[in-house]
Amino acid sequence: MDKVYRRTQIVDLLQDEEVGTQDDLRRKLARRGIHVTQATVSRDIEELGLVKTRSGYRLPDALDPLAPLQPTLAIVLKEFLTEVRQAANLVILKTRPGNAHSVAVALDADPWEEIVGTVAGDDTIFIATPSSRQAEAIRKRIRGLVKT
Repeated sequence: MDKVYRRTQIVDLLQDEEVGTQDDLRRKLARRGIHVTQATVSRDIEELGLVKTRSGYRLPDALDPLAPLQPTLAIVLKEFLTEVRQAANLVILKTRPGNAHSVAVALDADPWEEIVGTVAGDDTIFIATPSSRQAEAIRKRIRGLVKT
């Protein structure tokens, strides 16, 4: 189960109904076909910045419920990226099957001056840059994000 999808479902649940405890949240996710451990729910609550009140968990006031949830680029790269290559002014990213789109969305959400555009398939992303020098800089930057 994709982490972004699961967290989107958590936000959706909190907008529709009260969630009193972590176990309550885990059970409500299970009704939606998302089976997770208490530890995963705890991590999701922390990373989403949910607020615990007397009536249960709620979204923080600053979270725009219409904005899509997106983990940081570094997290997405560490989770899905398998290879980074350069071909002239292109940077080619290989991901696990089915995850190229998630990585491309994270790249597009974190705009880099050197990136002209991205094209994502099932497991491959092409990043276009104006020059091979900029492509090399992007390749190094992406490798650096994965190593941190």
